[in-house]
Amino acid sequence: MKQVVILAGGKGTRLAERLNGLPKPLIDICGMPLLERQILLAKRYGFTDVLVLVNHAAQFIIDFCASRNNWGLRLTCLNDGVPRGTAGATLAALDHLAEEFLVMYGDTMLEVDLNRFQQAHMAHPRAAATLFLHPNDHPNDSDLVEVNDDGGIAAFHPYPHDPSCYYPNLVNAALYWVRKSAFLPFRGKEGQIDFAKHLFPEMLVAGQELAGYISPEYIKDSGTPNRLDKVCKDFMSGRITRSNLDQQQVAVFLDRDGTINREVGHLANADALELLPGVSQALRQLNQSDYRSIIVTNQPVLARGDCSMAELRRIHARMETLLGHEGAYLDRIYFCPHHPDSGFPGEVAALKIDCNCRKPKTGLIEAACREFNIDLFGSWFIGDTLVDVATAHAIGLRAILVETGYAGMDYRAKAWPDYTLPDLPHAVDFILNDHRQLLEFAAMQTAEVKAGDLVLVGGLSRSGKSNFSSAVIESLRLRGLTAHRLPLDAWLIDDQQRTAGVKGRYDLPAVSQLLQARTSGMQQLELGVYHKLQRRQMESGIPITINPQDVIIVDGTIALELAHLFPDAHRFFVEIAEDERKRRVLKEYRLRGCNDEEAEFIYNSRQQDEVPYIFAGANGANRLNIQLTNQHFNT
Repeated sequence: MKQVVILAGGKGTRLAERLNGLPKPLIDICGMPLLERQILLAKRYGFTDVLVLVNHAAQFIIDFCASRNNWGLRLTCLNDGVPRGTAGATLAALDHLAEEFLVMYGDTMLEVDLNRFQQAHMAHPRAAATLFLHPNDHPNDSDLVEVNDDGGIAAFHPYPHDPSCYYPNLVNAALYWVRKSAFLPFRGKEGQIDFAKHLFPEMLVAGQELAGYISPEYIKDSGTPNRLDKVCKDFMSGRITRSNLDQQQVAVFLDRDGTINREVGHLANADALELLPGVSQALRQLNQSDYRSIIVTNQPVLARGDCSMAELRRIHARMETLLGHEGAYLDRIYFCPHHPDSGFPGEVAALKIDCNCRKPKTGLIEAACREFNIDLFGSWFIGDTLVDVATAHAIGLRAILVETGYAGMDYRAKAWPDYTLPDLPHAVDFILNDHRQLLEFAAMQTAEVKAGDLVLVGGLSRSGKSNFSSAVIESLRLRGLTAHRLPLDAWLIDDQQRTAGVKGRYDLPAVSQLLQARTSGMQQLELGVYHKLQRRQMESGIPITINPQDVIIVDGTIALELAHLFPDAHRFFVEIAEDERKRRVLKEYRLRGCNDEEAEFIYNSRQQDEVPYIFAGANGANRLNIQLTNQHFNT
């Protein structure tokens, strides 16, 4: 027998204008009373016993349940006639409780995988209760819960909070699995007793264990007109149904340092954490969408001995506190504490191991996929390093490189990003808005591309060629075609070996030879990665396999130079407004370490050296104007 206890005794004073004399649990949610939605959810997950604790206007609830024939369940409405509070009412019903039971509040709209929740509870056999916890967008005025590494509740932090402290953003969502035996010491306790304010803190002080179950699923109080309207809006949009973890979720995985907060090099003190501009607003946009926002971060400061676990928790609590001030939150933070290299003073030997969670390995993302039921195909990774890009590709995520932090110039992994954007706000805006439009635009432009075709994408530097090429690949894959992007920069010649002019910077004969051989059979090659800071190709590259039926997209400033050898190739010339392109070029060379004067000199010299030559190659190509951040796609 699975039992659910529904606390249905509230008056609903703040909803009086909507209730028309009915008790709060019978408030209408898009054509069905809230209580009925709760009972049907429980029935869906195999609950057979329902105990409804009633008080105010109890007969309305009793009659309503009878009119539904109790939904074919063993249902009892219990009214002891005295308002006792959430915990007080439950304690008063102790003799009617099963040994294990679920507690729901009668004013919460929820869509939760109750089997997952029960499994999490059963994994903590010594816990008196397991509390459903989630982050919210106003932690600064909420009662917060602190959870330790093994999932046990360490402390409750009621509002108002100590302004000198940082707190993790976890809030009691008013859904509990409870063991009856843990309540026996409190039998007969008098007065108005609330679970969150009184009973659970007392149990913790008394030495009883409590567990926390952290989930992003939908649980919202509908006890005011504004909250009720928001719940109804979410229901009508389908957001409530989609939030259940029995449905696959989409996520945006996020690097931490250099993406969320300013890169300082081995951040080891919470007070040194500074959010990057626009990050809170970007995360708030994700929170308002279906995407889960999940940090996956390497934190070797723990293995190095530079930072304690307690201080890392404080760093993350500061981050969540700062985000919360601006109405944003993270669904989860996963971190790797390890580092494979040992033999350094002060290190923590137990953490100096070759693990499976340190990026670019995928253990952290795999853990998130298990806990959140993630659909990798519909999800993304945003980071500032090639390690982040390599991690994404290793598990099948699309990777966005942001030009903050290392801006992809860490060279600790070999990878080419799918998309490159200035920062997290631009990346989130791209995912939520521009990406779909760019994909449709790319699909329209490449409608005639078929298996085995060659696509050449040329244009001036920093004009958006690689982003367009990646959209082409995505659109072709949606049509069932296999496609590979070959960035021409993978054939950049080392600086010391170049000849004059833009054409002298690339090993075009090698590219031509590869393309000419593509129809003769399967080819295996290593795609080069150019080290922008050292101005040379890195040793070895990224192994790829190309079959004759695969579509190949070559993009680069002089990619259209190849058209005379491959006249059947589909040709595109990507361009943007010159003032925007100049801004991007100057930023690129500043990221490489140039000062303003040096960057301006390079821009001007390239205007003379390569621009006329590149424009000459645009003849006969389909010219495209792409401005991602303004949703501007023209032919």
